[in-house]
Amino acid sequence: MTSQAPAPRGAGITSLPGGEEVTGCIVVGVDGSRDADAALHWAVGEAWLRRDRLETILAWTPDDCPREVLDRAYAPGPHTIEGTALAVVRESVQRAQDPRRPVPVTERAVYADAVEALMSAGAGADMIVVGYRGTSRLRRYLLGSVSVACLHQATRPVVVVRANGGDAADGDTGRPVLVGVDGSAASLAALRWAAEEAKLHAAPLRVVHAWQSPPLLHSGHRIARDREAFEQAAYAVLDDCVAKGLVGGADITLDTRLALGGAAQSLLAAAADARLLVLGARGFGGFAGLLLGSAAYQCVHHARCPVAVIPAPIR
Repeated sequence: MTSQAPAPRGAGITSLPGGEEVTGCIVVGVDGSRDADAALHWAVGEAWLRRDRLETILAWTPDDCPREVLDRAYAPGPHTIEGTALAVVRESVQRAQDPRRPVPVTERAVYADAVEALMSAGAGADMIVVGYRGTSRLRRYLLGSVSVACLHQATRPVVVVRANGGDAADGDTGRPVLVGVDGSAASLAALRWAAEEAKLHAAPLRVVHAWQSPPLLHSGHRIARDREAFEQAAYAVLDDCVAKGLVGGADITLDTRLALGGAAQSLLAAAADARLLVLGARGFGGFAGLLLGSAAYQCVHHARCPVAVIPAPIR
């Protein structure tokens, strides 16, 4: 926003117990909604594993303010928007905190557009974590508008989490981290990120490449040979992605699969038991000018598990 906006207010833990070094930052959007609470809960566990700090942000403007803040600010009593916003952040953090997994947390209520605030704070972060859908009176009618805008604009990984999204239980190492690959730079970046995530959670890594069979333009044994050739080409893409994306060999359980069908449909089916679905922001299938591909967009909107979207490396 402009330089006239009130300065952000914050409070929170600033160091790890025992004096451990904080290695990075995870930025989380907070607004008091169930999806935002789920995102914060997921981010707490992630920050603990990474030894990161959390920066929790609730952004508001007079025209676009979370419903939880508005309802409480205009209730009887000496309330202000800014004070209520900071109280909502603090209460959200208290609900998400796990005494078994203490992490440093900074709590901020910011007079700014939500997307602008998250992009600014997340420019150098390890990742940005947002709920699938918030509660602002403007954006609640625009399904997932903040999360989608973050996916389009971020140059850092963005993780979208929804309430009751099938997050893996503590100690459940059987559920895989799933990543979709197609040979594009973004999908290779996603594969590398997913491999690190699988190691972090001691989880299997499932790598899926979706492919389409050739159209039935003729009949007989030629169709079988054509289909076999397409399938072999798909295996070659999958093997090449693993060779390029997992250089040096990752110390993880690896499961590689071909899926016959469209990318989004195949990945959503394969993610039924996943703890996390990881995708490149845009693969080979979209138009060159698009920042977010169709498969990533569809998976974010329909997957039950958290979805991480990884931007292509900056050249």
